[in-house]
Amino acid sequence: MTIPSAPLRLHVRAPAPLRAWRFASRILHNLPHLVATRAPRVALTCYVRTALRRPALDRWWDAKERFKQDALRTGVFTHDWFCGNIVYWLAAFEHYRLFDQPLQVLEIGSWEGLSSRFVLDTLPLAHLTCVDTWHGADEHQGASLGLIEEHFDANLARDTHRLTKVKSTSLAFFAAQPPQPHFDLIYIDGSHYSDDVIVDAIKGFELLKVGGVMILDDYLWRFYARRNDDPAAAIHAFLRLKAGCYELFMVYTQVILRKTVESRFDADSVGESGAAPAAAAPHLSH
Repeated sequence: MTIPSAPLRLHVRAPAPLRAWRFASRILHNLPHLVATRAPRVALTCYVRTALRRPALDRWWDAKERFKQDALRTGVFTHDWFCGNIVYWLAAFEHYRLFDQPLQVLEIGSWEGLSSRFVLDTLPLAHLTCVDTWHGADEHQGASLGLIEEHFDANLARDTHRLTKVKSTSLAFFAAQPPQPHFDLIYIDGSHYSDDVIVDAIKGFELLKVGGVMILDDYLWRFYARRNDDPAAAIHAFLRLKAGCYELFMVYTQVILRKTVESRFDADSVGESGAAPAAAAPHLSH
């Protein structure tokens, strides 16, 4: 069995009223799943707010399409599970002033390297560490994955001087890391099983600098028979555990947040809102 091909395509924007109707439909479709997996109030609020803000992100549309066109022309990609996130990422990069910063970036789960390529193309001073087994996850069982790693190598060949490739499980990678925070941006897109997601989120958060940004993928993805085995349940548990240590920027099919304080501090100052004390939210250092 091979994975069905879903090649990158350039898309034409739908009319604004149709886009608004689609987003409203998605909210109504996804809210029961979020409630069933115990979404914190802050996540539900941010999810609705992000949907309402979506039309404002159209200013990033051309940049997204240029990247896709370049990827089509110069890369080897059989699937596009990433490009729909680009307008959100660009908004986050601008909001947190990540452009033209010397960043250390960690990606858990790289597949063919489409998101990796975007990071290196968009953040020219960043160094990216990619961690993957290239063996697939539960949803890939029985599929032929023989060329996925080769595609990754080919797609990132021009940027090897800014790339550290780690063929490993995320658990083994985290166990080998020094304990102090040393990443400015972390993208979690590894195993989608909730037990693995929460470990990746917690361990990644430990390695994220204060002021750093974390992006958690597949927030609304559903695969397992039990809702609590899907990523949303783990992400919600993580958000509750780290309440007061982050600020949510956007919640859609991904969750984008910024670490505002280390999690080891006086619990009396922490609430469920996810907002940290105002004095403890420094920007990334230049």
